[in-house]
Amino acid sequence: MMHVNKLVGSAGILAWGVLAIGVLTWSAMASPVVRLNGSFVQYHDEMQGWSAATWGAVLEQMKNLKMDTVVIQMLVRENQNGSLHSFIKPSGEPDATEAILNWADTNDFKVFLGLYLSNWNHDMTGSTFLAETQTRMADVAQQAWERYLSGGRHRSFAGWYLPYEPWTAAYSPAEINRLRSFFQGVEVACRGLSGAKPLAISPFISSVRPPPCDVERIYTELLNQSGIGIVMLQDSVGAQQWESNVVRQVSPYAQAMQRACAATGVQFWANLESFKIEGASYVPGNAARLRQQFDATVPFVEHFVTFDFVHYMNPVVFLSAWSQDRRQRMQQFFADYKATFVDQDYAPWGAPRISASSAGGHITITWPGAPGDQFQAQFTTNLATGDWWPLPTGIVTNGFQFTLVEEMVPQQSDCFFRIQRLPVLRPPDDMVWIAPGSFRMGTPATDPNVTPNELPQFEVTLTYGFWIGQFEVTQSDYQNVMCLNPANFTGNLNRPVERVSWHEAMEFCARLTQQERQAGRLTGSHVYRLPTEAEWEYATRAGTTNWFSFGNDPTALVNYAWYSANSSANPHPVGQRLANPWGLSDVHGNVFEWCWDWIGAAPSQPVTDIRGATNGSYRAIRGGAWSFPWMNCRSSWRVGYPPSGRTADVGFRIVLAPAGQNSVSATGPPDCRCFGDCHGTWARACLPKGKYRGWPSSCGSPLPEDKSFRSHQWPARRCQRDRYNASSDGHDRGRS
Repeated sequence: MMHVNKLVGSAGILAWGVLAIGVLTWSAMASPVVRLNGSFVQYHDEMQGWSAATWGAVLEQMKNLKMDTVVIQMLVRENQNGSLHSFIKPSGEPDATEAILNWADTNDFKVFLGLYLSNWNHDMTGSTFLAETQTRMADVAQQAWERYLSGGRHRSFAGWYLPYEPWTAAYSPAEINRLRSFFQGVEVACRGLSGAKPLAISPFISSVRPPPCDVERIYTELLNQSGIGIVMLQDSVGAQQWESNVVRQVSPYAQAMQRACAATGVQFWANLESFKIEGASYVPGNAARLRQQFDATVPFVEHFVTFDFVHYMNPVVFLSAWSQDRRQRMQQFFADYKATFVDQDYAPWGAPRISASSAGGHITITWPGAPGDQFQAQFTTNLATGDWWPLPTGIVTNGFQFTLVEEMVPQQSDCFFRIQRLPVLRPPDDMVWIAPGSFRMGTPATDPNVTPNELPQFEVTLTYGFWIGQFEVTQSDYQNVMCLNPANFTGNLNRPVERVSWHEAMEFCARLTQQERQAGRLTGSHVYRLPTEAEWEYATRAGTTNWFSFGNDPTALVNYAWYSANSSANPHPVGQRLANPWGLSDVHGNVFEWCWDWIGAAPSQPVTDIRGATNGSYRAIRGGAWSFPWMNCRSSWRVGYPPSGRTADVGFRIVLAPAGQNSVSATGPPDCRCFGDCHGTWARACLPKGKYRGWPSSCGSPLPEDKSFRSHQWPARRCQRDRYNASSDGHDRGRS
C-alpha cells in the first residue's frame, strides 16, 4: 500500500517535456482506487433453480461495479440435524456453480470454490471435529474437481475457499497446532487436485476482543506453513461487532492481522459488511457505512470483498421471500455504491491520477479528490536530484475535482510536476468539539461542600477550541493501543479502563497519536493528550455554574453518574447515564479522570489560556468515581494523586488539539520511554549530551512551538529562541 507520509508514494507525478519533444506529454503514477473487488455468494435452495441467463444478469451487475471476483461460500453444508446438503448437481443437470464458472470464463472473472461448511454446534477446535471436517472438505474438493474442473475446463477457477471461520483469537498452543495441521491437510488435498491454487479463509474477531498483539502473535503462529494463501478478515473495521457502529480509529485487528500476514507471506484481504442488523434481521447496508469500513481498513488491506452481493446489493434478481422494501433497499444500496465508488474514483489515501492540457502558454493540471482533501503542487527540473519545490500557484476545487494553472517555461527543456496529498485531520466520531470561551473555574466560597484541594473561583478564558472524548477511555480502547488491559474490573471491555497511572495515560496518548498519523487521519500539528484542568472543567460545566452540569440537586445525580449510591461498588460501561449539555458522558462519576496539570494554587486574577502549575508532587484528577459520594462528583471538585499511582477508580479521557496549544506538548515519545516526571531524562534519552543525532521518527515533533532546547543541543533551525523555556509539565528539557 502507498502511505500518505511518503513523498513519492503519495504524489502523482506529471512529466512535462517542452523543447525536447516539442509537445506536451505526461505520465502519472497509478492511483490506489478503493472499491470492492468481489463478493461472496451464499447459496439458498431457490438459487439452484436460477437459469444461466439469470446468473448472467446477477454477475453482469457485479461487473458494472467493477468487481471481478466471486467466492462461493460453500458447495456442501451440514444441516442442524447432522445431515449434509450438497449444491453440486450431477453432470449434465443445470448447476449454479457451473453457470457462474461459464460466465466468468468469458468475462475475466475469478472464482473461488468453497468446500464444506460445518454446523456450528461443535467443539470447533476439538481434534475429532477437525479430523472429520478435514476429511469432508477433501471429499468436497474431489467432487468439485470432478464436476467442474477436471481437464482444465474453467480458466476462471482461482482457488479454494475453506468455510471454516475461526471466530476467536484466544487459542491455546495445542489448539493452534491442531488448527494449523487441519489447514495443512486441506491444502495438501486441494493441491493434489489443482496444483498451487491458493487456499483462503475468512476469520472473525469474536466479541471477547482479545488484545490485538495477541491476535498478531496467534495468527502469525497459525498461518506459518499452514498452506493458507489468503486471509479475508471479517468485521475488518477491527474493533466492534456487526451490530455496532464502525470505529475508524486505530482499526487494531486489521493492523494486527496485516502484520501476521506480512510475516507469513499470506495475502491480506478485507471481507466488508454489505449488511446491517435491524432487530433480529439482516438487511441491506448502505454506501456511507461501507465507506467508513474502507476508511478504517485501507492502510492495511490488499483487496476488498463483501458478504454478499446477491443478498444485499443485487438490483435485478430477488428471492421470492423478500419484501418490496428489502428489494428497494438493495437497489438503492447498489445505486449509491455505484455513484460513490464506481462512477468516480474513490482514492483518498494515495496518489491522485493527474491529467494535463496546454493552451495559451499555460499548463492546466487536474486531478480528482473529495471535499476536504488538501494537496500541494510541486515541481522539479531534475528527477535524479530528488529536490522538489512547491508551486505558488493556487489550487482551485469544486469539491471533487482539483485544478491548477501554471505558466510554461519555454527555455526549460524539461520540467516535472507532481501533486502531493497532505494529511487531513479526521477526528473520530466519538470526540466532541469544544469551542473557545470563558467561564468561572473553581468553587464559590459559599459552597458548603468545598474541600481543601478545590480552587477558589477565578475567571478563565480559553482562546482556542479542542476536541474531547465523548466517553472515558474504555478497556477496549486501551488494549487496542497498548496491547494489555490493566483494569481491576474486567469482563466487559466497554467499561472505562482503570488502574492506569498518569504516565501510562500519557503513553497511550503518544501511541495513539503515532498510529493515527501513520493511518493518515492526523496531521503533524495535532496530538492526542490529556486535558488540562481548565479544559476538563470548561467542557464538564458546559456553560453551567452549578454543582453539576445539570443543576444543584444531588438526588438527580443517579441519572447522570455512577457513584457510591448506585454503582453496586464497581464501574459500569461508558455512556449509560445521561450526558452533560455538550454531549459528554460520565463527567460525573464512574471513574476519576487524570488531567495534565500538577496540583497547584489558583491565580489571583483572570487568566487567559491557563497553563497550570509547572511542577509538584501530584497530578490532578477530576470527575468523581463509582466508589465516592455525590460531593466528590461536583464539577469543581479536585484532588491530587501521585502520577505513578494506580487505583481501581482512576481512568482518563483524551483531548485532540494542536501540539503547541496552551504550551502543552504532544506527550513523550513512546520509544524514548520517559513521560512526565523525568526531570531531564527525556532530553537525555533522546538527545545525547552535546550531540544531535536526530529525533526518532516515531516520536513526532519533540517540541511544542513555544519551547526550545539550547542551540548546542538542537539545530538552530529548530530553535525559536536560544534560551531555556520551562515547560508546563515540569520537564527540564534544556538540561542534560
